Amino acid sequence: MACITSFLLESTPYYLSIVTLTDDQEIIQLYERILQKILAIVCRLMTNKDSDTEFMSKEYLASMIYSKYLISIPMIFDLITIYGRTNAEMLEKLILMLLKIEPKYLGDLKEALQFVAKSFSTAQEQLEHEREIIQLLNDLCLHTLDCAANLSILLDVCPESREICVSINMEQTITSVYDNFIPNLYKSIYMYDEKSPYLNLLNRARVELLSAFRSIINYFIEKILERSQHSKKSSNNLELVEGLLSIFTLSLSDNIFVSDYQKLYPIENDIEILRQACPKMDTFKADFILQAFLSADENKFEKLPKPPKKQTQNHVNGREEVKDEGACALPFDGETGAAALPLNIDSQIRVVQDILPDLGDGFVRKLLARYDNTEHAIAAVLEGNLPPDLDECDKSEIYIPPDPQEQLYKETGVSRINVFDGDDYDVRIREKPKGIIKTGKGFPGQPKTATALLDDKSHIKELKSRYEQYSMVTDTCDYDDEYDDSYDALTESESKKTAKKPQSMKDVLVDEVEDEDDEEEEFEEDQPKAKNPMNFCENPEDIRARYDQKRQLKYGNAKGSSSNKDVVGRTKGQGQSDTVVLNRQKKEAHKSSRANHNRKQGSSWKRNRGMIPS
Repeated sequence: MACITSFLLESTPYYLSIVTLTDDQEIIQLYERILQKILAIVCRLMTNKDSDTEFMSKEYLASMIYSKYLISIPMIFDLITIYGRTNAEMLEKLILMLLKIEPKYLGDLKEALQFVAKSFSTAQEQLEHEREIIQLLNDLCLHTLDCAANLSILLDVCPESREICVSINMEQTITSVYDNFIPNLYKSIYMYDEKSPYLNLLNRARVELLSAFRSIINYFIEKILERSQHSKKSSNNLELVEGLLSIFTLSLSDNIFVSDYQKLYPIENDIEILRQACPKMDTFKADFILQAFLSADENKFEKLPKPPKKQTQNHVNGREEVKDEGACALPFDGETGAAALPLNIDSQIRVVQDILPDLGDGFVRKLLARYDNTEHAIAAVLEGNLPPDLDECDKSEIYIPPDPQEQLYKETGVSRINVFDGDDYDVRIREKPKGIIKTGKGFPGQPKTATALLDDKSHIKELKSRYEQYSMVTDTCDYDDEYDDSYDALTESESKKTAKKPQSMKDVLVDEVEDEDDEEEEFEEDQPKAKNPMNFCENPEDIRARYDQKRQLKYGNAKGSSSNKDVVGRTKGQGQSDTVVLNRQKKEAHKSSRANHNRKQGSSWKRNRGMIPS
């Protein structure tokens, strides 16, 4: 048994060809014969009766195998890893017989599956802390493929393991590993070697994980169909249907997994089976899940070029490797292996924080980098279905933008101490900067001193060329004398027209001003219109005489003023002259338009002349 255990530990897994280790055909044939002998010996250990005289009870055999550790769950996992799917029938009989004769193996199997789920988390932690070691990345790739292959084959050959996986939520672990861990590992390996053979193995691991998830789904469907055949009541299937729909709902947050699963295993067939088996199920929830899976292909992922795949043969059964992974073209975009940060990241952050205000903008950025849109991100937070790495992050983390000076220093090697460092005019980092580099007074091509400026006669040439253009215009144009005369006549006739005063000015002026203007106009009409053009400066005596005459006409002398406008007259009882009586009648008739009845006009007239401060 020590030799068998040692050989199983050191053997090459079924997904790696022995040809990659040696080219010697004798060694390869010997190795294959040993593999056949080992499988025969393990099957022989499970036999309790060889003949009528040589036999033992099944209880004794089970106690001996279990207590002496002849066959253990780790050995079963090694057998699965070495013999693969081509020997699935033999492995199925072996495992079912082992569980039948000794039910204690079911408890060990549950612990082993829990350890597999934990190993995925451990591998993800190692990748986050030591992703710069290429050997570690290759080992993680082999470890992931080994766990995925063991899980997938075990679920196919052992139906009891499906129920155990449902009890420990293995389906959530599968979707999380598929959507988070594998893309990051793929990207890390691809950065070191674009043609690394481990990239093909990682894609193979993705196929195995999809197959394992499908086995869990088949467990529910088989039980639903089995109950439907034995009982016509759809209520018996309602619990199983709701459990299956919950698994699909929880997987919607993993975009890459949903897209690849829909390509390999279309979900519309499963939903149709559930509709027929259980008409009372939640149709709204089923339609939502179906629409989400069908629209998964619309997610736009930028795909890395896949390395060339080599077709090799299995060293045990001659089975060829998978030629085309179909939906397993691994998409990458951004830092997390999911969708990259969108261009309108600030607006999407505000949308998430409006619904979940307790989340910091730094955590929301990580969340949106992992999910395709805000709806999926919000749903993952509300349902508590975040990946382990995001679930452990600080939810109130703030975002500190990168310092542009550090990026500039990496690109130029110049420490930025000025806002203009590194721009298009920086002479320290550019051989031919833009613009004019001014190193002294003035500008290039300009005079350096005042003497040089005075001696510069270049402006005379510019003026000369300008006047030459004017002379060319004068020489080429014909002079029209009649046109000029008509234009002068029109100008002279328009200048004689007098402008009328606006009505608003007439409302403001009082009657005295109107009388004054009328008298001035009459006086101007009496004066001769023609003036001697030889009088360069008018005689002051004529001016004084003219103004004196105007004053006399306006106010008259003292006697004329008292005789014309006298309303006082002589003392009462002595009689009044006809002039005084007429003046009194005139005053009585026109007093309503003057004196105290036009205070508003008088105040306006005084205010316009500055007599009353406004």
